[in-house]
Amino acid sequence: MSLHIITFGVVLLLVLTCIPPSFASEAVSSTNQSNFSYINNTNQQENELILSSLAIENQLQKATAILELTSKLPEMRTLSFLSQFSAAHHGIPANADMEKRQIGQEILSKFPDEFVSFLYLMPNGTVYLLEPYARQQNLSSSDLSHRDYYIGVTETKNTFLGNVITSLSSGRNQAQLIVPIFDNGNTSVIGAVSSGLNFETYNKILQSVNLGHGERIVLVDSNGTKIADSDKSQPSSLLNTTHKDTSYGNLQSFKNAVKGEKGALVETVNGSNTEIQYKPIKAVQNNWVLLLFRSSGGFEIPAYLNSSQTSNRTLNIPSSDTINSNTTNASSLNNTLPEQLPPQSVNGSKVPKI
Repeated sequence: MSLHIITFGVVLLLVLTCIPPSFASEAVSSTNQSNFSYINNTNQQENELILSSLAIENQLQKATAILELTSKLPEMRTLSFLSQFSAAHHGIPANADMEKRQIGQEILSKFPDEFVSFLYLMPNGTVYLLEPYARQQNLSSSDLSHRDYYIGVTETKNTFLGNVITSLSSGRNQAQLIVPIFDNGNTSVIGAVSSGLNFETYNKILQSVNLGHGERIVLVDSNGTKIADSDKSQPSSLLNTTHKDTSYGNLQSFKNAVKGEKGALVETVNGSNTEIQYKPIKAVQNNWVLLLFRSSGGFEIPAYLNSSQTSNRTLNIPSSDTINSNTTNASSLNNTLPEQLPPQSVNGSKVPKI
């Protein structure tokens, strides 16, 4: 197994050094609409979004390369310990199929910024194993076939990135990246390898951007659910409560960006005109969206948008201090990732809880 890990590391290094940054230049529309208007981008705002988007896209490309290379390892193409599957263990026991478990542990140890979990699914979406094992123990069910990422990889038979979901075992938000595993003839899907992305890395990317007064950047998935936030004082994107907020999805800027458009416009927020610059982020098969809020009214843009007051594109965003502290066959891959469990030390590296 160690030989495969060494080979894996060398190939990974070669792949990652070949990932090119993308500096696509797109024009900004000057169209006016009823309750919002398009504006010209400033160089500073443009640079902020470009730097953020490049870092995020490179992070996603790296995670995808790691998982796709892992799926091609010989150890991934067998289920030698399937007879030891137990509903009581929500998969195979902790001491079974140690080659796969050690590969998972190695990945979590060497790439903690990318992943918080390592999952191997059977073709019908049932958990075969999950690392750290404490997460497997904490699963409420071994059947993950209802998850969006399993459904996506089943339909496409290709690498798939799910939208933000809430883990039933931890109550925390996560997004799952999944790669199908084919037999040696590359004709039938025999399983899938999947990992939960580390949202804290995306928060750190946005929080490292040099923003001006009254500016804030938020990263959301293709449903409009927050993944990361430049404002550390806002509710964490890991919290279940942020998953319930649908207001970002009601913004015209979000709707434009999720269609692949880039630009800037003014939308009415809390009765004030707020500049919102938007840019799509290529997230495997979907677009994630970067939204840069620039308040012209002097108030700080907080994490939550009030979705109950979004008619006529007029959105109510409370100020920060008002937020209450208070299908089953071998060719179809049931890909629903397990919930994120408590932290566990993996090869001396702490895996964050999500």
